[in-house]
Amino acid sequence: MENRTIKNLVRKEIREKRENLTQDEKEKLSSAIREKFLNISEVKNAEVVMSYMDFKNEVETRNINEILVKNGKKVLVPRVSEDKEKIIPVEVTGEYRKGNFGIEEAEGNDFLNGKIDIVIVPGIAFNEKGGRIGFGKGYYDKFFSEREKNGDKILKISLAYDFQIDNRFKEEEHDKNVDIIITEKRIIKVSY
Repeated sequence: MENRTIKNLVRKEIREKRENLTQDEKEKLSSAIREKFLNISEVKNAEVVMSYMDFKNEVETRNINEILVKNGKKVLVPRVSEDKEKIIPVEVTGEYRKGNFGIEEAEGNDFLNGKIDIVIVPGIAFNEKGGRIGFGKGYYDKFFSEREKNGDKILKISLAYDFQIDNRFKEEEHDKNVDIIITEKRIIKVSY
């Protein structure tokens, strides 16, 4: 079977599993993942973390964002550009609005040139080599490619339910792998 076909199958299966989680299951699993994430040294030593606002039963990130801010970190979340071609990091101020695709976006200043230590990368599925299946728009791959051209070294971490780990697909040439995947059961350090 062709990799694109496999990716579409995995995307469909994992999305369905994730969307069928109950609120209690999501909260319990997210809590375990949050504890692991907040306690790794890479996060403790970071100054600037780009996160995201969870959507459609993704691992809950709002509490993570609030805790990071409380711990003195600068927290950014992405905003989709007006032309819907890329994501722009925006500083979290506590004010949000519904953006493109119905996802909450921060009402803050764009953070275009500063150093970002960690990006929490959303995704639907991940393999143990750090490959990820996103939503198919390529926003994060483009974002990392642009940052790498500027010489930025950003640690890419994904938060996932353990059932989102699936080794049936291969990453493609343009894909930017994540360095660490944190689930409720394990921490997978891929290339870090």
